[in-house]
Parts: sequence; structure tokens; C-alpha cells
Amino acid sequence: MDWYCEKCKSFHRDEEICPQIRIQLKNHPEWLSDAANFTIVAGEECLVTTQALDKVAQEINAMIGSNLSYEGTKQFARDIQVFRRLDEEPFSKAGYFSTPNSAKSYIEYVYETAKEKPRTLISLESKLTGYSEEVEWLRQKQGQISSLWEKSELLSNNAPGIDGVTYNRFTGKQISRTTIKASSNPMTKNSTGIADVKKAIDKGYATSKDIIYGPEGTKIAAADAGLINPVEEKNNVESIRKSNKRLERKMTEGQAYTKPTAMQVGKHAFHGAIVGGAISLSASAISTYIRYRNDEITREEAFKKISEDSIKGALVGGTLGGVTIFIPGGTIGFVTGNAIGIYISSSTANILDEIFGKGAFAATLDSAGYVCGMTYNLDYCIREIEKNNYVIDRNIEETRNVQNDIEKLLVDFDI
Repeated sequence: MDWYCEKCKSFHRDEEICPQIRIQLKNHPEWLSDAANFTIVAGEECLVTTQALDKVAQEINAMIGSNLSYEGTKQFARDIQVFRRLDEEPFSKAGYFSTPNSAKSYIEYVYETAKEKPRTLISLESKLTGYSEEVEWLRQKQGQISSLWEKSELLSNNAPGIDGVTYNRFTGKQISRTTIKASSNPMTKNSTGIADVKKAIDKGYATSKDIIYGPEGTKIAAADAGLINPVEEKNNVESIRKSNKRLERKMTEGQAYTKPTAMQVGKHAFHGAIVGGAISLSASAISTYIRYRNDEITREEAFKKISEDSIKGALVGGTLGGVTIFIPGGTIGFVTGNAIGIYISSSTANILDEIFGKGAFAATLDSAGYVCGMTYNLDYCIREIEKNNYVIDRNIEETRNVQNDIEKLLVDFDI
């Protein structure tokens, strides 16, 4: 769509960049990575809301041998993130969630010993509840339009009092801190979650300014306990119980995956995530972002315009094969358990080469933390992993056989 430029007093086509914007971009090359971040967030919103990535999730489900009925992309990814969080935090040393089979063995043990050791089952369900709510909070923050200028992250190593922190993406200044609580039982002033918050405030680990994030009933419970903290509510007791049952069922069925594949994809993906989609960083997107920076259009107008444009040029699943993309590090660029990157068309690349010099735009994105590489067909990635898994399993089996032979020899030697 053509747009009228007040500076040039003329109309510009979407596939071109206004001469005035070219000058600004050359003087501020860092704006290119800012435009890329803005574009990815806007594009992710469209990919999720249009469910364009459902096909990718279905294909992954099929390839990793899942016999579960198909579930929506968001839930599919959310559960993966919960299992990953459990593996990285409370069970990092025990390794109960290091593989789906480990999780299956662990929950079988928990169920078998439930009568003798009821606390073990209670502890597991408590962790499923708590870490699920943490993932819910992070996903909610990343899905809001405020994620364009805010960055939220969960704290590690069981940080006392505070579970998540939100920063200004551009200045790094802390905006807010959040304590995340949940319970599969009705919230009361004596509930463990609210009691823990009160205790943390008393000990100085938290303050009355920190946000309390919890299920329905948290506001009333906090008020009854005399807390004046701001409260955000999401989910309810019933949805939490359903989540726990679904997670336990996946553990029992050997489907507690911490990533969409059994092993990291290595050079074919980033941080073990399958590349699920790539958004086009077009001349139009760059122009729209800089017009927003110039206060010519509102943030909402820019977000809407870029999201609409990016989905038109989005590449999903098998169509990604052989495309040069840039995948950003950190939380931006990851949604539904898949990596989301950007690609730059030849026409846009030519424009950027004219502004920065040949190939310089790639160096600019690289300096901003973007990883550049060729993507591969999803089927190819999974088949390679399956082949590697087979080789590894065979080597492990051979090692066990050799170990058994050695043990037999040692026994004979002792005789």
C-alpha cells in the first residue's frame, strides 16, 4: 500500500524506503535490529493468532511418536516449557525430567509408593502447579504488546520472594518484580501461596510494591491477609487441576518432552528448538518502524501494519528449506516451542546494501545478537536426529554388553 510522506511531499510504495528514512537509518544502524525485534514480535502475534504454526506442531507431534490427540499449538508449547522448567530448576540434579523416559519412570515410582510416601506425590503436584503458573506468567508477558519495549524473565535457583522480573528492553532499567503463586486448592488467607508472600515481605525478600500473580481468588486472599500488593489473576483452581492431570498423563505416556525433539537439533536449529517460521523483514516494516520512532504514527498503528505485512511474507515449516535467516537470542523469537527468525528478501537486501554497504546489514544484525544461518526442511532435521538417536542407542547397548562381559570375567577371576 502506498503511503504519503510529509517530508518528501509525495507517495512512497511499500517496497521502497523514503530517502529521509535512508539517511536516518544510515546514521543509526542500530535501528535496523530494533526494527527486526519489533517485526518479530508483531509477526509472532500473527503466526500464533492465525494458528499458522499448528501444521508445524502437528508434524513434530507425529515425528516424535506422540499418540496423543492433537492439541493446540499454544498448549503443546506451554507443556514443553513447563517440563523444561522442571528439568532446569527443582529436578536439575535428580534428572527426573532429563528425558521423557526418566519422567515416566519417576511418576511410576511416585504412584507406586503413594500410600507409603504420600508427601512425594503432594510434592510433585505442588511443583507441577507452581512451575506451570510461572510459565503462564512468562508466556502472558511475552504475548502482550508491551513486550515490544519490555523484557520479562523468570529467576533461577529458587530465588527467595521474587519469581519474575520485568525490565525496559532499551535501557535495562527494572520496571517491576513479580511473585508467582498458585494452588490446586481454593485460595484462603492461610493458603501456602499467600502465607509465603507475607513471610517473604516480613523477611525483606519482597516488598508491598511487588506484584502478586496467581489464580482467581488471589486478590481476596491477599486482602484478607492484610497485603496491599498489586495483584494479577489468571486461571482458576479447576484449570490448574486439569493442567496437572494432563501433565501427569504425558509423563505416564512418556511424552514429557522438554523440547520438540528427543535431542538438540545441533547446527540445524538454535538452542534445540525447531525453526518453525520466519518473518520477512521488509522495506515496509523498516519504514513503518522508523515512522513510529519519528512519532508519525502510533505504536499500535505500527504494530498492526507490520503484523499484517509480515504474515503475508511468513515462511512456515517445509517452506523454510534453504532460506538464509537471522534468529535472535533471548526470549524474542521463540514461540510455540519453535524458533522464529527473520529473513530478508533480495530486493530489501539490495536497498540495505545501498544504505550500509554490501553485506553490512548482516554484520549489524550479528552485533545485535542475531544468529545467521541456513534453515533446513523440518522433516530433514527430525530424520537426522532419529538417525543419530539410533546410533547413540546402539552404542549404549554395545557399551552395556561390554560392561556385562567384563563383570562376568571379574566374577570368574575371583573364583
